Amino acid sequence: MDTMRISGVSTGAEILVQCNSLSSLVSRRCDDGRLRTRMFPARSRNWRPSPTRRSFLSVKSVSSEPKAKVTDAVLDSEQEVFSSMNPFAPDAASVASSIKYHAEFTPLFSPERFELPKAFFATAQSVRDALIMNWNATYEYYNRVNVKQAYYLSMEFLQGRALSNAVGNLGLNSAYGDALKRLGFDLESVASQEPDPALGNGGLGRLASCFLDSMATLNYPAWGYGLRYKYGLFKQRITKDGQEEAAEDWLELSNPWEIVRNDVSYPIKFYGKVVFGTDGKKRWIGGEDIVAVAYDVPIPGYKTKTTINLRLWSTKAPSEDFDLSSYNSGKHTEAAEALFNAEKICFVLYPGDESNEGKALRLKQQYTLCSASLQDIVARFETRSGGSVNWEEFPEKVAVQMNDTHPTLCIPELMRILMDLKGLSWEDAWKITQRTVAYTNHTVLPEALEKWSLELMEKLLPRHVEIIEKIDEELVRTIVSEYGTADPDLLEEKLKAMRILENVELPSAFADVIVKPENKPVTAKDAQNGVKTEQEEETIAGEEEEEEVIPEPTVKPPKMVRMANLAVVGGHAVNGVAEIHSEIVKQDVFNDFVQLWPEKFQNKTNGVTPRRWIRFCNPYLSDIITNWIGTEDWVLNTEKLAELRKFADNEDLQSEWRAAKKKNKLKVVALIKERTGYTVSPDAMFDIQIKRIHEYKRQLLNILGIVDRYKKMKEMSASEREKAYVPRVCIFGGKAFATYVQAKRIVKFITDVASTINHDPEIGDLLKVIFVPDYNVSVAELLIPASELSQHISTAGMEASGTSNMKFSMNGCVLIGTLDGANVEIREEVGEENFFLFGAKADEIVNLRKERAEGKFVPDPTFEEVKKFVRSSVFGSNSYDELIGSLEGNEGFGRADYFLVGKDFPSYIECQEKVDEAYRDQKRWTRMSILNTAGSFKFSSDRTIHEYAKDIWNIKQVELP
Repeated sequence: MDTMRISGVSTGAEILVQCNSLSSLVSRRCDDGRLRTRMFPARSRNWRPSPTRRSFLSVKSVSSEPKAKVTDAVLDSEQEVFSSMNPFAPDAASVASSIKYHAEFTPLFSPERFELPKAFFATAQSVRDALIMNWNATYEYYNRVNVKQAYYLSMEFLQGRALSNAVGNLGLNSAYGDALKRLGFDLESVASQEPDPALGNGGLGRLASCFLDSMATLNYPAWGYGLRYKYGLFKQRITKDGQEEAAEDWLELSNPWEIVRNDVSYPIKFYGKVVFGTDGKKRWIGGEDIVAVAYDVPIPGYKTKTTINLRLWSTKAPSEDFDLSSYNSGKHTEAAEALFNAEKICFVLYPGDESNEGKALRLKQQYTLCSASLQDIVARFETRSGGSVNWEEFPEKVAVQMNDTHPTLCIPELMRILMDLKGLSWEDAWKITQRTVAYTNHTVLPEALEKWSLELMEKLLPRHVEIIEKIDEELVRTIVSEYGTADPDLLEEKLKAMRILENVELPSAFADVIVKPENKPVTAKDAQNGVKTEQEEETIAGEEEEEEVIPEPTVKPPKMVRMANLAVVGGHAVNGVAEIHSEIVKQDVFNDFVQLWPEKFQNKTNGVTPRRWIRFCNPYLSDIITNWIGTEDWVLNTEKLAELRKFADNEDLQSEWRAAKKKNKLKVVALIKERTGYTVSPDAMFDIQIKRIHEYKRQLLNILGIVDRYKKMKEMSASEREKAYVPRVCIFGGKAFATYVQAKRIVKFITDVASTINHDPEIGDLLKVIFVPDYNVSVAELLIPASELSQHISTAGMEASGTSNMKFSMNGCVLIGTLDGANVEIREEVGEENFFLFGAKADEIVNLRKERAEGKFVPDPTFEEVKKFVRSSVFGSNSYDELIGSLEGNEGFGRADYFLVGKDFPSYIECQEKVDEAYRDQKRWTRMSILNTAGSFKFSSDRTIHEYAKDIWNIKQVELP
């Protein structure tokens, strides 16, 4: 009879599960004082002793509480045990027993039926058992050797389904596949029951998840920190009115991967006031108090024991905050107000911030992430330090990476903890903070470089405002020291660009630092040049006074806290995420800081994990790559993908390559039918654009190109159409933020165009337009392997990197795009002839917008015809005046074609004609596809993480013994 290990989480108990039913629990106290518990089954008629002797491993929880010291001898013994054992006997019988055990004894469903949802949860819990053993052993070892660890803070982690990924990383696909067959299921169907965790929206969150996968796979000691959103962003529904939002339900049936750590919680404070304590130090008191509780999710590496942690914070209020007296008097809402205010912090990702309440809630979210995570990091550092804490060693043991500006409050929060709670001086705390924290910039869009109202922050986080003001004062001192006071205009310019506090008077110590020179006497030469004397100026002023002029009321600009500037000042490293983006960051966004601290600025081109984005989501292509390269090592060493180049013209490889693509396309045909009701041909080109809906990403350019294609088709005979155009299925996916009106108009327009074209019998399968609702990672895992052309067409200079372009290229998709973000580097690696390039370049954009503002831009006649065609009501009675109007005029908010759709339109249409030409030659197209996969090796997140570890975090790989 097979045996199965189940590890206890919070008690460290050992449980040995044999077979299918529970008979009794037997506990004994061991010599080391720990309680050992074994679970024995009732013997069945066919019971046989296990032929393999199993050794036991004590598993402890990882928490911020101090642990008793364990002797090296004990640890050595346990590590020896760990090294000699496999957490799972990877055979189908053991796995099936484990699944049946969880179906019976870790139930989330009634016992009467064992159907797909129940099978998924039981399977996931079975896999989690294996992860927990590796997970706890990983952190036991990290704590033992006290290595430096990296902590990655992000408001988003867009993980995708975990079951297939975890089983694949553990190398247990066959065992779980066979076990589930014995139980009447197949692994793919069981895995499809898992909802996508609603913890992210787009590339920012997906990048964070890819990074965690690479950290674990490469054996880097690291954690992720985020928030446990109950409802995520939103579930997208497409109706006749366009996009509608509904609450995500991903947690309704619970999450089998997470483990709540009730012993790991931290107080979080808002509002209140700052006072001096009896010791002369400042204290933050009063206000609103909540609690952040840790939920841990194991992140396994590929073919390694290392399993790292994603710690998510959930918020609640202490039970004493429930007003029982009010409740009993019938004031039920008032009684639970404190509980609701605490819990709503983790309800929704990016709550609407049009209102003051929405802004306050977003700021609360960001502070909760920073405060809970840093309190945890500090507690773990103190625990590892034992009885002697040396705070100067903190940056030698801790690296904190802020993923975008959302976690920038880490800087004042770490200062607060070190000064107010640990008793350090300002100077010591500031040195430690700067050496610990680093910042990744993900955007050049002004609206995404966060600014917070100083008034709001003073109310919500009064102590942090004091700290930020002091940091700003130190920055002013540095700027004045660097540039002096001889040129007041230059100094004023630098202070305006670089200060953290915007529209705030200079600190009192620098109130008189900018002194403009008095008026000089006018010389004869000045008079000749038209310069007036002071007397003449006074005469003119007197004449003007005779006319009664009512002065315009002056509106003082709001006082703001510039989070990006704070992130640059408070950290030791600032990195962009693609070569062109990092150059824009240095030359434009933070140029003044670069002149002051050039050593801070770096580039770290993004990457994606080849495990999820080829190996697991595209098994057909993966098998072909392995067969032709002769090894599966490419999954860990993507440089080996380059070996495909020597086979690019091989007819046998090309034939296999096309067959794999066709299989993936058939899956998408079924997906489209299920999600939209439309039937599409798998023989048409699959042309895909899937990403967050935003004007700069230019889904509008794509759909207007489709409208142009449709318009020209309608002007042709059937035979002319067949000859002129390659059949295409144009697929869109992505969510428009709930309050982003223009983005929602674009979604509505795409679906209206789709409805018209897809029901036009004259066009048939020659052109279909599909909007896949509720786009997420699982949808991407189907669409990307099936893609043949992918659109990455943002206005040049506006996309920081993009990561979906990397995923498409890895899967043998040919890209059409601008020289923006990582497109530049992808084109270099895959070859210019294997990338369809169009559009203006980044260094041309400013002048092109200036040309438009001056009324010098002449739109292309074809573009004007397309706009007229849209307004002709051919796509329904909906008015598109606001949408099309955004592309017209020379100035004004929401007009003047800021993202240069009209400018790039003729170049885009010409490039699409080249796409059709290339696709007709399937041998040429397949060669391009193979060379895209071969050239994608650089864009592995493994490479990116190696660079972060070496250049920013200064952490080393730690392989478990």
